[in-house]
Amino acid sequence: MFVELEDFEFASEPLEAEYYREGAQDLIRKLVPPDLLDSTHDLVSRVRFNDMLPLIKPSALDQAPCSFSVRILCKYRQNASHFFYEMISRHLLPHKRLDVELFFSSELRLPRLSEDMLCVAEIVVQIKSTQDLEEIRRNFKQIETEIRLGVVSHYHARRILEFKGLTNDGKTAMIQEKIGSLIQSRSKDFDRGIFSQMQHFLVTCREEFKAARDYHHISRIISNLYSLRQLLNQNVEAQPQQRHIILKFFKTRLLLPKKQEPGQYVLGVLVGLNFLREHEIFDKSHLIAAIKRYIPSARLVEGSFFDDRSQNSLIQTNYIEIEKCDGADFTHEEIQILRLHLPEELKAHVEQLTHPIFMPRNEEEVLRNIMALSRQLRFVTDIPQVIISFEEQRGSELCFTVVLLRVVGPLGESAIERLSSAKTGLKIVPDRVRPLGALGRKHIKEAAVLRAYIGNSSFIRTDHSVDLYKARQSILAEMTRVFGELRDYNGGMIGKQNEVLSALKQSLGRLAEQHALLLEKFFFALTPVELRSVMDAEHLKQLFLLLLQSQKSRRRFQMKKTDWLFRQEAQRLCIVLPQVGPALKEKIFSHLKKMSLPPYQLISFSIEMRETLHMGFLLQSENVSEQKQFYDAIEQAVR
Repeated sequence: MFVELEDFEFASEPLEAEYYREGAQDLIRKLVPPDLLDSTHDLVSRVRFNDMLPLIKPSALDQAPCSFSVRILCKYRQNASHFFYEMISRHLLPHKRLDVELFFSSELRLPRLSEDMLCVAEIVVQIKSTQDLEEIRRNFKQIETEIRLGVVSHYHARRILEFKGLTNDGKTAMIQEKIGSLIQSRSKDFDRGIFSQMQHFLVTCREEFKAARDYHHISRIISNLYSLRQLLNQNVEAQPQQRHIILKFFKTRLLLPKKQEPGQYVLGVLVGLNFLREHEIFDKSHLIAAIKRYIPSARLVEGSFFDDRSQNSLIQTNYIEIEKCDGADFTHEEIQILRLHLPEELKAHVEQLTHPIFMPRNEEEVLRNIMALSRQLRFVTDIPQVIISFEEQRGSELCFTVVLLRVVGPLGESAIERLSSAKTGLKIVPDRVRPLGALGRKHIKEAAVLRAYIGNSSFIRTDHSVDLYKARQSILAEMTRVFGELRDYNGGMIGKQNEVLSALKQSLGRLAEQHALLLEKFFFALTPVELRSVMDAEHLKQLFLLLLQSQKSRRRFQMKKTDWLFRQEAQRLCIVLPQVGPALKEKIFSHLKKMSLPPYQLISFSIEMRETLHMGFLLQSENVSEQKQFYDAIEQAVR
């Protein structure tokens, strides 16, 4: 016979190998025209044979039930026979798998007709109903065309199987093949360690996730997670004391169920970061909250969050997909905003877990507070006095001790009765209510010690710290509603500072909302502390704007440690130094000390941003020569 097959080694069953060879020869006779098999070794026959490939011949479709066979001869390509099997068994009838009675495949050579390795295969399926028979007649031409494309091109085979709803087992095999090809083509960037990343990802993510995404997208996630972790490890080794954030974005569209067509637009976000302390955490709620600061309409694609942090590692990688509420695509400008601002925002969203504090209330201090407030009440017309102090945190509740002293008339309600009738939203637990003496004949001083509980959810800042000051202000506002005008005995300076901070936020407008956390850090870093409650908000606004300008300048240009920014105006001189070390900080204050400026004239701040110390100064002076002297002192210290 003219057929020459590859050598098959069957050490124990040579007879079975002979049957296998005869089966392949029989298929060749049924597929290749006899005149070509009988032809001599000439160029015309070889060209004609190659033009005919791939050869596909179906059997006749008789009345159901019946068996239907399809034979194929094509140039050898890895997994070509597997593709042929999948197309006939799974997709000849849409959404229904056919029972396979027989599948035969062999690799062979026909030296007279081609120098290439060839593959011959036959599959026989069972058709059970007339309806199935008619549907196969309608579908076969399209399936035949797709088989011709797929057995020739590995790329087309993968794409055809994807759009026909590749099973997860088949998709996993294609992902493994893609990752394997990366190791071969980019051996400098990827080693065999990427298989561990792939295994962890495929085991962790749900089947629904894999079904809605093509193999190329999943392979891209795995390879990028691996590269991102490698780069993060290098950065941490070089600078272990710094927080490192690495981001990568790519857009895609999910596949719709059953139809397997592109559906909703989503944005994939890859995040890599390191932890600086033992009890830090970062999960999807932190990531979504940071993203929504810049794209408020963004929301999590359900089931798309992937988290990879080993038990003893201080490095974590995450993958998440977000979509817009209206289903619109993400614009280039929105992605650029996230790329520019999200790294710094994510640093503020890393949460530090802390142990609850146990500290029994100091009753001696409570008694001192009662006596101090009692001395403030000397006339029956004096307004009530209150001291509010933080006591403890119990789960999601904050507990404050409230010491209230007021003058009560002969028909007046006690503090407990007033709170009960007012139906306050606070959870108030009375500790004790005692009279402290009389004012005149009909009025007494009443001292009430209360515990006020309030939920902490409304007072959690973007860095997940609890704003006790705002919680305290809420309790004060509720007590004022119940008892009327109160004097906040231990919150006078805090109240004044809050007034200045509120004026500063109002002056900054939208900038205050965009940089809320930085603005608070800036304000409460101002020294001397007493000036925070009396400073002109316009002066502070100019200093804060200069701080923001220093951040933009650092991103646009490679600023040196000796570079700094200043703004000179008629009433003030603002200076910001973006990169300050401990030695430089000490030298600056040493030079400024020689000027002997009055404490109320100079205000300064030191805050850490992007792992570097930033310093700023505001000199309130209309004297031009004094401004120049101050400028020269800073310049001399820096240069």
